[in-house]
Amino acid sequence: MIEELCGKLSAQHEIRASLIQLKQLVKEPDALHEWRQYHVKHPVLFAFLQDGDPKVRKNAALLLGVTEGDAAADALYDAYCSEETLFVRSAYLIGMAGVDMSAHREELDGIYRELLAKEVPEHERKHRSEEIHALSKVLRNMTKEKCHRFYGYEAPMEVLLTTNPAYREVTARQIQSAHPRLTPAGVKVENANLRELLGIRTYRELLFLLPGGHHIPPEPEAIAAAFVRAGVVGIMRQMHEGDAPYYFRLEIRIDMPEPQRGILIQKAAAQIELQSGNELINAPDGYEVELRLTQNKDGSLYPSMKLFTIPMRRFSYRKEAVAASIHPANAALLMQLAEPYLKEGAQVLDPFCGVGTMLIERDMLVPAGDMYGTDIFGEAIVKARENAAAAGRAVNYINRDFFDFTHKYLFDEIVTNMPMRGRRTKEEQDAFYGIFFVRAAKLLRPEALLMLYTNEEGFVKKQLRLHKEYRLLEEFCIRKKDGFYLFLIRFKG
Repeated sequence: MIEELCGKLSAQHEIRASLIQLKQLVKEPDALHEWRQYHVKHPVLFAFLQDGDPKVRKNAALLLGVTEGDAAADALYDAYCSEETLFVRSAYLIGMAGVDMSAHREELDGIYRELLAKEVPEHERKHRSEEIHALSKVLRNMTKEKCHRFYGYEAPMEVLLTTNPAYREVTARQIQSAHPRLTPAGVKVENANLRELLGIRTYRELLFLLPGGHHIPPEPEAIAAAFVRAGVVGIMRQMHEGDAPYYFRLEIRIDMPEPQRGILIQKAAAQIELQSGNELINAPDGYEVELRLTQNKDGSLYPSMKLFTIPMRRFSYRKEAVAASIHPANAALLMQLAEPYLKEGAQVLDPFCGVGTMLIERDMLVPAGDMYGTDIFGEAIVKARENAAAAGRAVNYINRDFFDFTHKYLFDEIVTNMPMRGRRTKEEQDAFYGIFFVRAAKLLRPEALLMLYTNEEGFVKKQLRLHKEYRLLEEFCIRKKDGFYLFLIRFKG
């Protein structure tokens, strides 16, 4: 098919239809490779950039972006500068995003600044917005610093730390520099000390709360006006090196069918660009701030923003994960709840360690002695070793079934996220827990601690009734909706 289409292009036969077909075909790697080989010997596309049909020019520009040819940069730039049809201009820029345009960086940056400053008639706004987006991506591809550098650690902002609703106070009590307030979503902190907050491990997200009204109707113009009124551009300028534009994505968390929500986001993002004078640019593939709207009980929305420019190092060790991996903030919360029972220098075993998050968070809070993790999933063990190395933790990870694991000395703690039932029947899961408690008793010292995170409350309590050598110290309901509990259990020996 590639050869046939290339023949038509060389013969200038059915040009537009052939370009469209070719554009679809080269999405497949083999077809793309074949096309690139042909293009090196027969660079027919360059002539089509001057074709009288604007759709031919558009498709030729898009195809040039995937050819990897050095000559494409000059051809695309020259054609872009001479193009007068608005809907075609962004196609040249999309093509440029796939080639090295560094020779034209200064000129493209000048064009970008002119576009941002230009008053655009309403009938041109759609195509000019597409052009600005595409050009901003070309420029970002050539910039080593992908976003503005954050230095706003001292900015007086109100912050929301989103937490497990049942254990908000665990996060609040770690804040020493301010007086936190509990809210349904987590913990609010006025005039937050960001450096202190960035060291706390038990929250999920750090959101900046915005002034100017917290009951915004779900309408594009009102949404944009709320973010502009809240001074998002001024906040970004205050907290970052360098000036506008700033690149955002818009997130709207509302009870609305997906097609309508997507349309609302699209229209509201366009309005934010318009009302901010293009100082805020919608860039879902390269954003530095998420502008977020969350639904209130009355159906209105309240605004916040999440910065991706802040160096977040809390969980930087978590280079790798698998589908069943526990979120590190959740693991950190479990450790905080268990802290009164954790012993410094303890010999710790995680029998179902996954990628090692539980052991690492255990050691982060109270330094352990020797740590071992076992798992039958070999890929998880490989990833656990990478994570432990990134965390600077010495953990012995072993690709082995816990029920076959032996060791020359006994352990002070078993700390684990118990495996989900998956395809096991209820009877099989019941038997699994029975074998686990028997096996654990052979690996634990007297007065050892079991720290089990599980959604099988009934099976745990059944084993506690059957095995008098275990005593329940405390239990915490972590996620009531799906029945996840943390059990702290003493092995009496």
